[in-house]
Amino acid sequence: MYNENMAKDIVQVEIKHIPLEIEDSGLGGVELTELAAQVENYMNQLQEDGLIDTLKQALRAALYFAGQAYLKNQNEGGKRQEELNRLDELILKLKSAQESK
Repeated sequence: MYNENMAKDIVQVEIKHIPLEIEDSGLGGVELTELAAQVENYMNQLQEDGLIDTLKQALRAALYFAGQAYLKNQNEGGKRQEELNRLDELILKLKSAQESK
């Protein structure tokens, strides 16, 4: 049970030699550390491609990962709709089979 007076879990990560304290938002420390490593790797790739400005790297990385999350959510929604369509078809077949008895 959540209590506002309870201490919140804080995970310490480092991206591009910048220490950050991130409140655990449902992800564990291992997951947040892995995500921080992925962000740093992506920022390093941008730097290798010639984008030196760290702020621009961070913003591009944020947009990239937000886009990935958005696309994943969209794809899951599409799969869910396919499953609902199959379920509707199954219900119609069952009703049809019942009516033919």
